[in-house]
Amino acid sequence: MKSFENCGVCGKPLVYSAREVPRICVYCGGTFTSQAACEDGHYVCDSCHSKSALDILDEVLEETKSASPGELLEQVMARPGVPMHGPEHHAMVPAVLVAAVRNAGYPVPENAVRTALERGAKIPGGWCGSHGACAAGLGLGIAVSVLTGATPLKGEERALANEATSFALGQLVDGGPRCCKRSSRTAVAAGVLFLKNRMDIKLPPGPAVTCTYIPRNRECIGKACPYSGRKQEFSLYEPGKD
Repeated sequence: MKSFENCGVCGKPLVYSAREVPRICVYCGGTFTSQAACEDGHYVCDSCHSKSALDILDEVLEETKSASPGELLEQVMARPGVPMHGPEHHAMVPAVLVAAVRNAGYPVPENAVRTALERGAKIPGGWCGSHGACAAGLGLGIAVSVLTGATPLKGEERALANEATSFALGQLVDGGPRCCKRSSRTAVAAGVLFLKNRMDIKLPPGPAVTCTYIPRNRECIGKACPYSGRKQEFSLYEPGKD
């Protein structure tokens, strides 16, 4: 029997067997008995499953070597403990962007990933509706601020961070209700473009995505979403290009 709750390793549906069988947790390596594993056999134990989203984000970004922020985002969002929606996503966008820049070999400030994560985590939930600024878009501004060492007194750096936020927020105007997965994916895609065009930081494009979160999202906009029902490369409008 399949479940709509997806694998925290690959995102595929979980499959429940008729009886419990020994399984090895892909994260801690422990052996446990369980009915559930995903279609590809991945199993995550209860202890690893119960870790908080921010703990998961911190762990993944410390261990990963990928220079693709889109790939990092998908890995984090698919892990157990990450909810469908919520302010946990506010830390994901800046943290995966900065981690990808670091992993690509570009110089970053000391503790840059941790700084990006902590700044994003301070943005409360619901700002996309109550304050007129989706935190996923703010996440790109945070990433640029961290990478450039921007402060209120540094004119060029401050301006670039604000420009980054403006660019990301413009891409997030899609007319639909909130979806933290959709917004995070789009903001990270915007980040890849902005870093390339404005900071000469070239990162690999994100993976083609087929969204697996649709059954968990009561406000899903269905076929109007670029990630719904088909593989979708991260592709955004670039100012000045036809």
